[in-house]
Amino acid sequence: MSKLNTPSDITAFLQDKGYTATEQDSLLVIQDEDGVNIFAVIDESQIEFMVDLCGLNQLDQKKLEEIYEKILDENTEMLPSCFGIDSDDPDDKRIVLVDSLAVENLAANELLLSLDSLTVNVATAHELLLPYLKKGI
Repeated sequence: MSKLNTPSDITAFLQDKGYTATEQDSLLVIQDEDGVNIFAVIDESQIEFMVDLCGLNQLDQKKLEEIYEKILDENTEMLPSCFGIDSDDPDDKRIVLVDSLAVENLAANELLLSLDSLTVNVATAHELLLPYLKKGI
């Protein structure tokens, strides 16, 4: 098995394992069999994963403190991934799931476990966030 430390190595491996993986500029878009999109950025030291769940402005603004408490509490249960807030666009902050792995000695089973964990945790995240979504979204 070749090393899994470059975007092209990881893309080829994931496609061999049944994922759809396409490079778009510096971003690797990974899609599992259920259609969950996992975005990945790979540099010389690590691969960072992110799954976009929803925008903060899609949630009941009066219950943000309660939502934050629930997602922070859930972070202790849903390892290795965790909730975060992507604030790249200050007008559209996003609740995301994130994970990262070192690529220097990345093992195939470690990569697959991380991806499986993210997709399982998406279901947990949707259950947690669904009651707080604004009506009509």
